[in-house]
Amino acid sequence: MICENVIGNLTYEEVAARFAGYEVDPVDFDWHEAFGKLHRKESRGGRTIGVRLGDWVLSHGLREGDVLGVDEKGAAILVVHILPCRAVVADVAPDHPSSLARVAYEVGNTHAALFFGESDFQLVTPYSEPLLTTLGAIHGVTAHAEDVTFDLGRSLSTTAHHHHH
Repeated sequence: MICENVIGNLTYEEVAARFAGYEVDPVDFDWHEAFGKLHRKESRGGRTIGVRLGDWVLSHGLREGDVLGVDEKGAAILVVHILPCRAVVADVAPDHPSSLARVAYEVGNTHAALFFGESDFQLVTPYSEPLLTTLGAIHGVTAHAEDVTFDLGRSLSTTAHHHHH
C-alpha cells in the first residue's frame, strides 16, 4: 500500500467520527522521521506500507494521529504514532523569565529542535549530555533528562537535519 497524503487527524472530532468503527493500526515514527518524504514502514498490525509525501512535510511534518490511509480491505486505518525519545526538559523559574531566551539561544546554538513544554516556563529539546549540562548551569533553570513524545504542533523550531561544525 502506498500512502501519498494525510486524510485527516484523529484529534479532530469530524475525522474521528468519519473513521469510527475502523480498527486503528499505528505506524511508528521517530520524531525526526516525521519530516521525511519517503518511508517504508510496517504497521503494528503487520501491514507493509510505503509513504510518499509532498514537499509540505519538510516544514509541517507528520503529527500524532494523522491518518495515512485505509487498508485494502477497508477495515483498518493506518495512523501515525510518534515514538517517545530521550529529551532535555528545561524548567525556568517564573521569576527568571529572561532565562527562557538564554535556553533558546543555547539550544539554537547547537542547531537542535526546540519545543514548548507543558507550561509557559518549560522548553524541551532532544537529549544530549552537553546540552543538559549547559542548560542546567543557567541561573533560574532546572534541567533534567526524560523520555517524552514530541508534539510537533508545539515546536518553536524543528530541524530534521543536523549541522556538523
